[in-house]
Amino acid sequence: MSSKGIVQLSHICTFRDNKIISQKVFTAMIFCILANATIVPLLVRFLYDPNSRKYGSYEQRNLMHLKPDVELRVLACVHTPDNVPAMICLLDLTCSTKESPNAVYVIHLIELRGRNSPLFIAHHNQETSTAANSFFENIIPFYEYEGNNWDLVTVKAFTTITPPKLMHDDICTMALDKQTSFIILPFHRKWSIDGSFEEENNVVKNLNCNILDQAPCSIGILIDRGRIQKSMKLSSSSSFSIGMLFLGGNDDREALTLAKRMARDPRVKLTVIHLIAYQDCKNVVYWDTVLDIEMLKDVKQNNGVLGNGCDIKYVEEVSNCGAQTIKLIRSIANGYDLMIVGRRYGVESILLTGLSEWSEFPDLGVVGDLFASMDLDNRVSVLVVQQQKCINVNRH
Repeated sequence: MSSKGIVQLSHICTFRDNKIISQKVFTAMIFCILANATIVPLLVRFLYDPNSRKYGSYEQRNLMHLKPDVELRVLACVHTPDNVPAMICLLDLTCSTKESPNAVYVIHLIELRGRNSPLFIAHHNQETSTAANSFFENIIPFYEYEGNNWDLVTVKAFTTITPPKLMHDDICTMALDKQTSFIILPFHRKWSIDGSFEEENNVVKNLNCNILDQAPCSIGILIDRGRIQKSMKLSSSSSFSIGMLFLGGNDDREALTLAKRMARDPRVKLTVIHLIAYQDCKNVVYWDTVLDIEMLKDVKQNNGVLGNGCDIKYVEEVSNCGAQTIKLIRSIANGYDLMIVGRRYGVESILLTGLSEWSEFPDLGVVGDLFASMDLDNRVSVLVVQQQKCINVNRH
């Protein structure tokens, strides 16, 4: 406020009118005030970004650090009716139990158009006006999902009508208030039934990028290509095949934690594909590698730590470069109903050498981008996971 120069300008104008200062001094002081009012705000914006820590959390709100006997709180974001079936299928796969039930918060996002006022509706509120019924179409299936899993799932639904630039604020605020551990976002591209590309929504794309940067918990972007819905419509006795491509790092460990939870469902057959760089086979051990080994220990042994009846298969693959990684992804893409991968944005690895330069979707990371690519002829649905970016107390 003191750098805007309004008060200083009024003072020097008074000095000039009273002939306390000359015209040359007045002119010089005007230029000083102008320079100060221009440079200082730019400097403040460069040094301090309030949005970068607006939703930052010192608590670990992610899947990895969630206790086994605590409810899983999930925030599911919906834009259109097309997002609903795949979202419910994914929630159903998280295997809610009496010891660890699901608390699902559904937020239906509608773009505010014209000069209308923003609106926030809580559908579980019995006193909600009849005007809210027009937005209830995308919410009813979630209450049906709750009814089919009574005592294991609770659903609270909301609708927000807001400008696109403020949608991420509503999502992040709700995630912070409800203390959710996971946010599920639909991908901004839509595929038709035959697998061909249909449409792209840039509003959803920008929204997802903003949430990835600011969310107070872990995030999953769901790329729905129809297979996840088709498989879940089968009988309860049929199996559902999930693949988890593990390269290592925070995001991959978070994704593996979710895959382990899903593996508790007797319908699920989980395959963990551990992709190892050739140079890592030469007894070079880093701290991140130690954490990865610890996470994979019970998967390798499959000794009942994950629960009785878990159908888990562990596979190791070695790669020398990004080209071999692409070949592996092409070979496994159509073998599963759902693939789970970590986002790993900005993480350098010999496994992905040269692939980031061709990445089309930075919000998915390199591996997620490969699965979403139109060049890869597959119908597998993909969940790209990013672990919560927790504030480091030692750095602030």
